[in-house]
Amino acid sequence: MLEEFVEAGAPPEIMYSGKPHIGTDILQTVVKNIREKIKSFGGEVKFDSKVTDIKVKDNKIQSVVVNNEYEIESDVVIFAIGHSARDTYEMLLNRGVEFEQKPFAIGVRIEHLQSMIDENQYGKFAKHPRLKAADYRLTYTSKINGRPCYSFCMCPGGTVVAAASEENRLVTNGMSEYKRDRDNANSAIVVGVGSEDFSSSHPLAGMEFQRYYEHLAYKVGGGGYIAPIQLVGDF
Repeated sequence: MLEEFVEAGAPPEIMYSGKPHIGTDILQTVVKNIREKIKSFGGEVKFDSKVTDIKVKDNKIQSVVVNNEYEIESDVVIFAIGHSARDTYEMLLNRGVEFEQKPFAIGVRIEHLQSMIDENQYGKFAKHPRLKAADYRLTYTSKINGRPCYSFCMCPGGTVVAAASEENRLVTNGMSEYKRDRDNANSAIVVGVGSEDFSSSHPLAGMEFQRYYEHLAYKVGGGGYIAPIQLVGDF
């Protein structure tokens, strides 16, 4: 996988780095080059296209319906849809595909000056020209209820970005460009949740749990897809 990325234009050091980093700015070109390679092998990439239904006969897939307009026939379909294609989840559930609840994590983005992270991690060697922006990893398990809490997707010298999946709901994400030379570091600080936290045993109850907090974040931010923000001490 790493070799494919490098062939498509990613930095060669991801082949041996303990924490491989491509950078959002370079990744845009890498993804385009991978897409062109797929096309060179006869593959197709369809933009502005959404699977809106599936056709099943005798418990076997026959085709997928795209944009409610046309069908693509196939007896093998791979749904690699990530974690935010909620309308597709609902469609598949309604078509008899078996789902089950699974735990996940929910939390906030925390942001600090990158210089502070560098000083904490490198000490007197902070700002040394051969040292890149420092990162960190935190993990903790509650002694009271056993619930995990940990940092995730730490972005040295990066940016907090909006990443809403649905209308009137708000989430955030983090990214770093290759040089990781922005003023701030950010990380997700998340806590584990599971079936005991959801409102029902419905297979998609965890998804509704997400929707509730995403809509709450949207409202607290004042609408307009502006993320609510506060000092760590206040939080």
